[in-house]
Amino acid sequence: MSSQCGTVRVAEKASRKLYVPGVWRGLLVALLAGIGCALSSVAYAQFQGCEEDVYFAPGDVDGLHPLSTPDSAFSKTHKAAMRGSALEQRNLAVSYESGYLVSRCFEIAAYWYQRAAKGGDEVAKKWVEHDNPLAKLRALPECSESACNLDSADMPQFLSLIADSRGHFHSSLTINGVTVVGVIDTGASTVAMSVATANLMRIPLAGSTLGRSQTANGNVGTLNKVVPSIRVGNSIILDNVEIAILPNTPTLIGMSVLRRLKVSAAGGQMVLSR
Repeated sequence: MSSQCGTVRVAEKASRKLYVPGVWRGLLVALLAGIGCALSSVAYAQFQGCEEDVYFAPGDVDGLHPLSTPDSAFSKTHKAAMRGSALEQRNLAVSYESGYLVSRCFEIAAYWYQRAAKGGDEVAKKWVEHDNPLAKLRALPECSESACNLDSADMPQFLSLIADSRGHFHSSLTINGVTVVGVIDTGASTVAMSVATANLMRIPLAGSTLGRSQTANGNVGTLNKVVPSIRVGNSIILDNVEIAILPNTPTLIGMSVLRRLKVSAAGGQMVLSR
């Protein structure tokens, strides 16, 4: 989380207010920045289930072009959240929940929703109230998303998803060892992805069959393939799954996966299981 700390400018302003001269000012800036980053690291140290943050531009909905530093919109939200703004704490939670501007991490999203709720944000309060019973379910022996242990032969193939603020369900999708985030879409006949995503996941286009698909942009041509193995979330593995590759589309987890699973959804939670 060190790239998010954003404390250097604050520390610099503090040193100017204190009229600290020369070399000592630089040392004070470094010290205050280090303290801020350390506090941020402590706040996130409890989240073992998420990888280090990866940042994206606002228009990069597929997360195909990671940024070396956070987008300015994310940095502004993060700094305001760290300063105690309940609204920005909730906005930050939404970013982590949906994967907008930053890689998804439900645990960190829950952390910021809880802080926003304590700060009086009514939307966050409702989210926390809704999530409390689900948190008890996630603590049971059945696995939920990143808590699943694929090394255990007895572990059920079971995945529990929480709807984002727009009511959409997201899950990671792994092919050839490459993972992207997709949207659960019962209206899509197959798993659908863009050509760029297919290239990222090292899916060869050779051998594809031509097809057509009705999209929001009209009837478009597709390349259809069957991939040997797909992992949905960290727990469900399916063999020989049909996918459709389109010129430009967000990643959709459609019926070529869903029809092979038991799917139930209620109260903002979706459960997929074999």
